[in-house]
Amino acid sequence: MNTAAQPTPSSSWTLAYFKNDLRGGLVSFLVAVPLCLGIALASGAPLFSGIIAGIVGGLVVGVLSRSAVSISGPEAGLILVVVSALEALGSFQALQLAVCVAGLLQVGLGLLRAGTISNFFPSSVIKGMLAAIGIILILKQLPHLLGYDADAAESLALFPWNGGDLQGLLTHAVRELQPTALAIAALSLAVLVLWEQDFVKSHARWSKVPGALVAIVLGVAVNEAVRAFSPGYALGGTHLVQLPVPQSLGEFAGLFTLPDFSQLTNQQVYWSAAAIALVASLEALLAVEATDELDPLKRKTPTNRELKAQGAGNLVSGLLGGLPLTSVIVRSSVSINAGGRTRLAALLHGGFLLLSVVLFPRLLNLMPWAALAAVLLVTGYKLARVSIFRQHYQAGLTEFVPFLVTIVAILLTDLLLGIAVGAGTGLFFVLRETYRNAHFFQQYTVQGQEHLRISLGEHVSFLNKASILTVLKDLPADTTVEIDATSSAYIDRDVLSAIENFRETARQRNIRLVFLRKGDDYAQHLASQPQVSGKEADFEAYYKLFENNRNWVAEKLRRNPRYFQDAARQTPRFLFIGCSDQHVSISEMTGTAPGEVFVHRNVANLVVSTDLNLMAVLQYTVDVLQIQHIIVCGHYGCRGVKAAMQNTDAGAVADWLETVRRLLQRHQTELDELETEEQRYRRLVELNVIEQVFNLHRTDTVQQAYQRQQPLHLHGWVYDVHNGIMRDLEVDVRRDFAEYDTIFRYQVMPEGLRRLPGQLYQAPSIYSVSTERGPIIAIPPLDADAPLGVP
Repeated sequence: MNTAAQPTPSSSWTLAYFKNDLRGGLVSFLVAVPLCLGIALASGAPLFSGIIAGIVGGLVVGVLSRSAVSISGPEAGLILVVVSALEALGSFQALQLAVCVAGLLQVGLGLLRAGTISNFFPSSVIKGMLAAIGIILILKQLPHLLGYDADAAESLALFPWNGGDLQGLLTHAVRELQPTALAIAALSLAVLVLWEQDFVKSHARWSKVPGALVAIVLGVAVNEAVRAFSPGYALGGTHLVQLPVPQSLGEFAGLFTLPDFSQLTNQQVYWSAAAIALVASLEALLAVEATDELDPLKRKTPTNRELKAQGAGNLVSGLLGGLPLTSVIVRSSVSINAGGRTRLAALLHGGFLLLSVVLFPRLLNLMPWAALAAVLLVTGYKLARVSIFRQHYQAGLTEFVPFLVTIVAILLTDLLLGIAVGAGTGLFFVLRETYRNAHFFQQYTVQGQEHLRISLGEHVSFLNKASILTVLKDLPADTTVEIDATSSAYIDRDVLSAIENFRETARQRNIRLVFLRKGDDYAQHLASQPQVSGKEADFEAYYKLFENNRNWVAEKLRRNPRYFQDAARQTPRFLFIGCSDQHVSISEMTGTAPGEVFVHRNVANLVVSTDLNLMAVLQYTVDVLQIQHIIVCGHYGCRGVKAAMQNTDAGAVADWLETVRRLLQRHQTELDELETEEQRYRRLVELNVIEQVFNLHRTDTVQQAYQRQQPLHLHGWVYDVHNGIMRDLEVDVRRDFAEYDTIFRYQVMPEGLRRLPGQLYQAPSIYSVSTERGPIIAIPPLDADAPLGVP
């Protein structure tokens, strides 16, 4: 796929991925039909309530959510909550009311911005959850591959609390082996593996058809062929999808039920609603966190908006007679693997569910579970690949242990309890690393004086106070001590007080204490410490420069370990002539890497032929580096241009800005027409850029490059210091200096002067050149009242 045509990664809604979303929505719909029915069956609810929840999850949540790839519907983690609520409330209509109230509670949680709770779960736990779900999907499909389809629920526990276990299920499945199911599963797996090969992905037509759809269609075809030639071996009953088939419009309408509003006074309704809201919200937040990890475009879901969308979905589902719903990782990952990239996949998923129950439920009831199980097995493998385990193992125990504990806990218990155990394990390692790595030491000598550097960790709690005080107490006299807290996200107030109290003791022992803080904390620290001397403050500010450098180096190496090696090999493609007063670097402004832009700066970004520094830079970049673009960039707020307007400078600065003052005089009429001084100032900045581009155009180096037909382009930019926006003035020498072309180029004819067409390659001055057509004369500007052509 051509990446240049793709939308921005931040987009969750676009038609640019329509074909991908069509595949994702179709495949997830095929998987969702039997799973929705299975969850309803396992919950003790009407079968059609699962389909209603799936439709609402796709259409309502799909519209309101800002998750790019998540698909919502009934989920196995809610089965126990629904079973308990049905037992307590006594009727499904009362449960519907509880689901409606739960939806309102979720909307309230979203308004209270409770969605940030998902940020407190470590990424190793989220990835462990995905791997555990992948393992469960693989193991849970094994009975279906053998043809045993009695357990159709989308359960996420290997050893459910009701006494069932996977081993017994597999043993029973082997005894009831169905050869046709095994053959369909093998054929489906072969198709899915084949569709992952490069020669299929690169094929113009095959790559557009989802492999899962091919596998399911072949599964249906094989079973129907067996039914035609050997009915005794054909799959039927629970081995196929069992969608309700209404015989009339009235029967179809009867599948929808209203809540029992008479139960509004029943206190148990609100307890059940609170339980549903809590479990559904936690599962939704964790699910969108996990699907964001799977998202190929790495978009981030706004969690508070997700809670509101889930709440609205549960409200509608409860009103129509559906089960409670939440974001479902299994269906979301199936959609992503099939190509889904935006919310359109979720909408198509819900739309297909709705159309299926209305138009062709009998056709869907031909799908064998064995083919669907093959799709889920491949999805599970992608979630729990061996490479994922290897990556976490190589990251160290602090990553691998929480990852592994989360997997084991989910396999032995259920999703939420397993995540809680994994998060607790992750918290233990965080506290352990915080205690062990609260500070690091480095000792060195500068000009014969001992220096000691104490780098504080990211989280410095009261647990670290004693060890830090011990280090400070044992410091030798006549030492410079640098306490670096610029990497600390949190420092306990007791630790801060201990360090500041040590400052007075340090003075008595001739210890110079430099306490570096980050950003605003550093400024507030100096402002709130009147006892800090001016020398100490200056010394801290000086050391801050080195700390900023170290942080910058660390950040670059974190993103790219070869950053500096790559930068050293960069060949500049641009020459940037900017102003010394422009404080933002060109790399920050344009997002270019170091080495891509050759930079020259001077006061007011002037191009002066007597500036040997600039002329040497120009010749080197054009002749040796063969750059293709030269940019003259001025900026609003330029103090050099303002000084030229005010004409208050003396000495070398005044001489240097003489070019700008002459430019001011030349355009005085245009500038006087502007209403405010600020407008005149900004316009002069722009005129100065245009003038310097023209001066650049006149240089010998540029003219020789033109004669060699070297591809060289000149540009004039202005940078706005107030909003950070750069603007291309689109300077064109022929267009912007048409005045010179009109007034200063003439041919001497018997009847007078005649202007010549063509381009001006020299500055306006009095000169004459002989050509085959006669002499050409260029003269200074004429008096405004004189007729054209008269000096």
